[in-house]
Amino acid sequence: MNDRTTRLVTALAAALWLLSWVLPVFDEVRGWEAFRYSLSALWPYKGSSTAGEEAVPQVLSAATNVAFIVLVAHVALRRVTRPGFFIRVAIACFILDLYWLVQLARAGEAGDLRAGYYAWVTAFGLLIVSGLSIHRTSKIPTAGTPA
Repeated sequence: MNDRTTRLVTALAAALWLLSWVLPVFDEVRGWEAFRYSLSALWPYKGSSTAGEEAVPQVLSAATNVAFIVLVAHVALRRVTRPGFFIRVAIACFILDLYWLVQLARAGEAGDLRAGYYAWVTAFGLLIVSGLSIHRTSKIPTAGTPA
């Protein structure tokens, strides 16, 4: 993938991520509401407050949205100086966000996930693809550089 394609894939990831905030992710819960619910251990929302062992992965999952913005900004500004680190962060976010699928699958409710969730997770998957492309092209020797 060349730089233009990498930026296009990243733009598609950003578009999916933005769309996931307004699409339903579970029943009638929109993405932005799911974000708020996942932070309920720190900031109660609509009378709900998560506690115990579920609080940590839910808050970390919400934090992946901040990481997403930072990763996309690095690609947009062409400031990915450590592509290996970029890839590891994108993979960690992707895995953390699979928490919801695993939890609902364990409860027999995975079928209740909606398009917003899949758009969100796909956006992180596309960031992994972008990172792999950046990593691959950063290793290509330029003219006059020994291979």
